[in-house]
Amino acid sequence: MDRGSECTSHQCRARFKSPGVQEREYTPRTWMFLVVWTTGVLVYSNGLTGDFVHDDISAITTNPDVLGTSTVSQVFFNDFWGRSLWDSLSHKSYRPLTTLTFRFNRFMLGFTPVWFHLVNILLHCCVCTLLLLLLQQLHLQHSTVLSAVLIFTTHPVHTEAVTGVVGRADLLACITYLAAIIVYNRAIERHYRNMEAEGDEGEDEGSAKEWNGRRVTLVADPGTAGRAMWSATRRRMTGIVPEGIGVGEEDEGRRGGGGGEWVLVGRTGVLAGVGTMCKEHALTVLLVCAAWDIILHRRSLCRLSARRPLQPLFRRLFCLSAMGVVILLLRLWMLRGSSPVFSDQDNPASFSPSLLTRTLTFWYLPVLNVWVMLYPWRLSHDWQLGSIPLITSLHDARNIASLVFYASLFLLLRAGALAKGSDSRAVLLGLSLLVFSFLPATNLFFPVGFVMAERILYVPSLGYSLLMGVGVSRVGRVRAPCLLLLLLVFSCRTLHRNTDWNTRETLFLAGLRTLPHNAKMHYNFANLQKDLGNLERAKFHYRKAIRLWPGHWSAHNNLGTLLINTSLAERHFQLALKVHPQHSHAYYNLATLRQKEGRVAEAMALLEECLRYDTTNRDAVSVLSGLYVDAGRLQDAHRLYVALVVARASDPVVHNNYAAFLHRIGHLETALRHYKLALSLDPHQWVALVNTARLMTTLNRHHQAIALYKRALAIAWEAEVGESLGKLYLSTGSLQDSEVVFTIVLKHDPNMLSSVVCLARVNFQQRNYEQSEQLLRQVLLQDPGHQEALLQLSLLYAHTNRTHDALLLAHQAAHNCSRPPTFCAHLHAHHADLLTDRHSTEEAAQSYLLAVELEPTLTHAHVNLGALYHTQGDYGRAWRHYLTAHGQEPSNSLLLENMEKLRRTQQLQHPSGVPHCLNKS
Repeated sequence: MDRGSECTSHQCRARFKSPGVQEREYTPRTWMFLVVWTTGVLVYSNGLTGDFVHDDISAITTNPDVLGTSTVSQVFFNDFWGRSLWDSLSHKSYRPLTTLTFRFNRFMLGFTPVWFHLVNILLHCCVCTLLLLLLQQLHLQHSTVLSAVLIFTTHPVHTEAVTGVVGRADLLACITYLAAIIVYNRAIERHYRNMEAEGDEGEDEGSAKEWNGRRVTLVADPGTAGRAMWSATRRRMTGIVPEGIGVGEEDEGRRGGGGGEWVLVGRTGVLAGVGTMCKEHALTVLLVCAAWDIILHRRSLCRLSARRPLQPLFRRLFCLSAMGVVILLLRLWMLRGSSPVFSDQDNPASFSPSLLTRTLTFWYLPVLNVWVMLYPWRLSHDWQLGSIPLITSLHDARNIASLVFYASLFLLLRAGALAKGSDSRAVLLGLSLLVFSFLPATNLFFPVGFVMAERILYVPSLGYSLLMGVGVSRVGRVRAPCLLLLLLVFSCRTLHRNTDWNTRETLFLAGLRTLPHNAKMHYNFANLQKDLGNLERAKFHYRKAIRLWPGHWSAHNNLGTLLINTSLAERHFQLALKVHPQHSHAYYNLATLRQKEGRVAEAMALLEECLRYDTTNRDAVSVLSGLYVDAGRLQDAHRLYVALVVARASDPVVHNNYAAFLHRIGHLETALRHYKLALSLDPHQWVALVNTARLMTTLNRHHQAIALYKRALAIAWEAEVGESLGKLYLSTGSLQDSEVVFTIVLKHDPNMLSSVVCLARVNFQQRNYEQSEQLLRQVLLQDPGHQEALLQLSLLYAHTNRTHDALLLAHQAAHNCSRPPTFCAHLHAHHADLLTDRHSTEEAAQSYLLAVELEPTLTHAHVNLGALYHTQGDYGRAWRHYLTAHGQEPSNSLLLENMEKLRRTQQLQHPSGVPHCLNKS
């Protein structure tokens, strides 16, 4: 560079050569960002159409923290799945910031999966951008930087983290991970900038220094633009500034912009804490930062004379350790001393009684993880239950792979430590990222709830990509073709893998193709088939899962729910409880069997045992409280619901169930309050809408009931709910609306005979007698004993003066009626009315007596029965039935008139006073 020449930082970088510092030239970086972002979007674009699958169901679609039914503050005390951290059944995965992004995603963009996938893709591109910024700080060649970043961007192992929506936890953790390293690197740079600003300004520019065993003379500063670089290089030569620190490349240290060294170290700790609240393993970034600081000072650490300049290093390492301890203690405090409970299904090796088996298997698992990154062809969303057989002997051939891997790792470490220049730092940083970020998944410090998980490799693959980028840069002239071929293969595999995450079915089928001997794959696929109604296929895969893993208690339990043979179903429930004595669902299903068999006491005991292990089981509380009500134990039933409401105060389903219980026992206003609370927590809670509408109907608030029915039908069309709305319109006299609703119901379900009868009633009230008769005969043609159709047709015949036909139909309907009692009572009363019109008083009286026996509050029957006895001169019986009817309908004008006539008759016959039969009132 000519003396006195100038160039701006946006156009060029000065060429400069010194011992150990290779020549490099500035290249505009905007195109690199564009390449990275374009590649990231393209390789994951076909994943946008995917649905919520696998863990997305529990973490997003049914999570109250995401749905907004819990408060924002509760998110910070719940685990990733929406359950309280202090619940014994909690998974203990604490990721509130990730959950809040899901909640914000739903609030801003709706619950359509495409927006969740889009955010994940953008976050992945942000990770790639931060990786690009970090690697540029290492002063690597741009080709090496771009190679490493593009390998990371397109790697197929990332599909679970990017295309699987719950993988957002890894994306967010990785963003904070890279940001923390960048900030910490700036803290180191800031330290040496401050040193340059404060001292060492008196050295002669022509003085001689000893550096890397050579005597080097620093010549005069070659111009204003190169002064900062000259100063930085001079300090590296003297050993004061570690190689790789960009001291003097900006004059930011003199200006004081961006905060001091310790402010930046503090920001590193804050970023680590934030990352830990996105996903737990982000805490290991503090280890990577410490390793990076040591890497930069590794040569000074080997020289005893460099103790004083290393004091800032030791202070920074102490600060990192202190911040790590604080974050870890806060994390443990959130758990309140409890820890997650895993089973042999989750991590078989950790439950092995053999120390040799545990050791050999745990040493082999990192090898398999690295192999998946090297050869990402056999990918799966789940590696549990037999996917990776345990290593039980030293003679297992897989031990050779372990030895080769750890030997290779050592050789890489040695090569990086002995090498010089930017590639040396890149190799050591890559190894640090690869090893330290994977430590939590190794089972070396604590057991984890999985054998292997591809989403866990998202952060470690940063190190793998960096090592691959350095390796590709060393292959010489074939570097570009090799890189393009590798990126093409990775991109094609990623695009193909994205399609596996489209639906639950495609994901589980892909898993079965990859790991057909994995019992959990068959179990998950069986669950899917069960949900789709393919029960035989579901049974086949449940049995397959049990054959592969005989102790799979959930497969036993779910298979039992599908079996018609109750004894065989009971056997599977018992097997589930034998393997897992605290399996609450098995207790619940076994209790359901006992209830169907009429063994109510045993059912109660089993349900109580179920709630002992899962106090928040809504279904168990609902069934057990119903049994308590039947047994007259209202206080016990109420106590169950109160405890559940307290434990799950933000669950709209719990409030709906409690309201239904209160509705059943007659506490209507309290029930209404809880229905409204359920709807305030979730305005789209369909069952609560329907139940509230029914309660409003009971309270004669018909307009509100109609509005609620309409809201429910707008969310999900159900023929029964539509029929209820139509009946409500009919009862309020809105015949046209009622006709429209019943027509729609029958369009959806033409075989819904009760709606056909209701439509016939509408036509009857509209005086379309022929149409009404035609509809009723259509029903009786399909079901000759349809009691409601018989009643309506009898009413139609009676109204059109076809009394004989009406009487025949009424007799058939009344004498074949068994349940429900209230409806049968109305049939007998109608039959009695027709008999009365034909002056068959004795038979009419018998039918009225049957009616009031089935339904003692049937006022109409009491009035007419009293009138029959009145005309027959049996005044005592007549008066008793009149009094019963009067107690139910005091304002019934016909009843009051008959009672007055009876009084006058008695006064004429007994002028001296009221007869004995009337004194009974």
